[in-house]
Amino acid sequence: MMIKESTIERILDRLESGVDDAAQEIQDFAEAQPHLMAYLTDEENEAYTEAERELLIFGALVIYQSIQDERFEPAAVGPALIEEAEAANFKLLEGGKGPFRDRLTPLFAASPEEELLAFAEDLVVSEAEEDGITKEAREPLFVSLKTVVDVLTA
Repeated sequence: MMIKESTIERILDRLESGVDDAAQEIQDFAEAQPHLMAYLTDEENEAYTEAERELLIFGALVIYQSIQDERFEPAAVGPALIEEAEAANFKLLEGGKGPFRDRLTPLFAASPEEELLAFAEDLVVSEAEEDGITKEAREPLFVSLKTVVDVLTA
């Protein structure tokens, strides 16, 4: 069963409200998913701006907590699964044509988690407009967030 939009919005509202300690939330995520955090913070991502790196961690945290809230504590994922999922997602992206949102269609078609992907897409697109996320970063950011969805719901 797909993660519900209402769950994602509730997690998003809680995190954005600043009621909870964001640094502690990120620390808890890093402890529960060390390989995933390493993937999100590795040197390949150093090409991202600070805002893009923060967006990636924030998006992954929302995805993780939504799954945790609605289903279960996801098992810690290993580097091989992450690499495999990311490679598959980039391969799917190659099949997409046209504007950014149209290019994502094959990625949506390959996932039962439409709401989590819609959240990732909206996050990358709306932040691109508001916080200067570069056009070059949108696709890899989305692929990274989809990879997080894939490995945590596998």
